[in-house]
Amino acid sequence: MKLKLLTLFAFIFSSCATLRPPFEYQPKIIMAWVVKADTTSFLSLQRNSALISIASPTWFSIDSAGNIISNVDSNLLNFAIQNDIPLMPLIVNQGFRTDVAESLLSEPSVRERIADSILKLVLDGNYVGINLDFEGPFVSVRDGYTKFVELVCAKLHNYGKIVSVDVVSKTEEKFTGWAGVYDYAELGEVVDYFVIMGYDYSGRLDPPGPVAPKWWVEETIKFAISSGVKPKKIILGIPFYGRWWKGNEQGRGIYHPELRRVIAKYNLKKKWDGKAKAPYFKFRDENGVENIIYFEDERSLSEKISLVNKYNLAGIAIWRLDGEPDEFWKVIEVKLKPKEFLSN
Repeated sequence: MKLKLLTLFAFIFSSCATLRPPFEYQPKIIMAWVVKADTTSFLSLQRNSALISIASPTWFSIDSAGNIISNVDSNLLNFAIQNDIPLMPLIVNQGFRTDVAESLLSEPSVRERIADSILKLVLDGNYVGINLDFEGPFVSVRDGYTKFVELVCAKLHNYGKIVSVDVVSKTEEKFTGWAGVYDYAELGEVVDYFVIMGYDYSGRLDPPGPVAPKWWVEETIKFAISSGVKPKKIILGIPFYGRWWKGNEQGRGIYHPELRRVIAKYNLKKKWDGKAKAPYFKFRDENGVENIIYFEDERSLSEKISLVNKYNLAGIAIWRLDGEPDEFWKVIEVKLKPKEFLSN
């Protein structure tokens, strides 16, 4: 049976464009970003690979000259091949720089050249597709980005490859800032998967608050659907991280390995934000400075995953694998049943 499933999976991802996802009969997708610079990210992939539908390693970026900068992890690549894990690498505008995006997206000939380079990258690596993660306030080339994504889709779809696009969350139409770059309606029409980054509601420059309050995440989903994005294409990005504010300092990201050390050091007891449906810590350190840490636990994760089922979305994308609690995966397995992937 396993061999039959693998054969079917290989056929689907290598066939003509008419067999591209999203599949109506497909159980929920578990997409996970894997960061090479963090060894615990790869370890998490190894431990939980049976529950992961698609891994997206953060290997590639494009500089202002249009060169693709590669940082492939051969250990992860070999592990994925040996364990039949589909890879859909992430590619970014280098440093999320506006000037890089503008240099790549302003001219049709440059967009064409970059799209051809991405196609070659996907075909040479035998990846199932590409995850486009262009970010930054490059609203001056918003239309250029839409045309670029359309071009990448057209080229990759000719080879039966998948294109997913990551978009900054918004609850209403915007034409400024990081969220203003994305034309939800046009992008949602052409891509295979539309990945809403359902996090950073409270960013590093914001006052202490939840990273991904449930009410806000739900509003971002509703806005995407109202913009014309089909629910079966939407993958909800969920955070496996928290944010830590110390005194008057900017907030910074904190992942669970460090969080566990902080909990042990200060003997912390978590509190619950009822409106956000999120846990947090509030304490004074040895210097008398007030600290606030908002993070995720299995309860807050379950709350957000319930939205995937409520709106019949395609699945979730995890930013990022990094020493998260085993309980997270138990929640995912129970609520999304990823092991049934392509079994119908």
